[in-house]
Amino acid sequence: MSTGRAKTGTDRISKPWIYYGFIGLICVMALAGAIFAGQLLVQVSIAEWGEIAVSLFFTLLRVIVALIIALAWTVPVGVAIGTNKRLANILQPVVQIVASVPANALFPLMVLFFMALPGGLNITAVILMLLGTQWYLLFNIIAGSSTIPQDLRYTSSMLQLSFWQRWRVLILPSLFPFIITGLITASGGAWNASIVAEYIEFGGNILSVNGIGAMIAHATAAGDFPRLFAATLTMVITVVLINRFFWRRLYRVAEERFVME
Repeated sequence: MSTGRAKTGTDRISKPWIYYGFIGLICVMALAGAIFAGQLLVQVSIAEWGEIAVSLFFTLLRVIVALIIALAWTVPVGVAIGTNKRLANILQPVVQIVASVPANALFPLMVLFFMALPGGLNITAVILMLLGTQWYLLFNIIAGSSTIPQDLRYTSSMLQLSFWQRWRVLILPSLFPFIITGLITASGGAWNASIVAEYIEFGGNILSVNGIGAMIAHATAAGDFPRLFAATLTMVITVVLINRFFWRRLYRVAEERFVME
């Protein structure tokens, strides 16, 4: 014998109305947000959009330079750590400790050191991006190196492959999916780090370089909401497009051609 209360017609009808009411509320909020965003964007002049485009270009260059530098040293070091257990026992704890140090803790030292050089602030910005992104790449490469089958290493030794042949035939193809994964993560980290890397407050002075991150920081400090929203939206769209049309294609190539099964 059932003791539960029988559902009435009102109960059956109310649930769809609650669902549709919730969806309607979301639509109204989205529409209000879109109208507000449009009102902010129309306040940005053509000249300001041009400044945003130029700033975006400079930040993109810094991101590319930071990724190239990170790739140049993390690949050999990551392979050395991932394929040598004795070296891994020594270096991996050191790397983990160094990676845990916040990048902004080193800001004052780097500013003092690099500001004396030509283009010092640009160098500082790239290094600050690098400090926040290189570890993603390094740890992915270490993980990828450790998964290279031992029998393939023995086979390459038996075939007496040269150092460069071993890298070209075995190591780099094996690491390619891990490198792409690390680069995707590091790229996102570099874009995020640009906000603090391109706009530095030091000794009561504001030091900045031309870049979308500096523009966002400047607009935030000045309370310029239209410019802040336009610059942030431009950065977000750029990152999404790069991920969609560049990184995703490389990731698909890595999955189809370089995955060991």
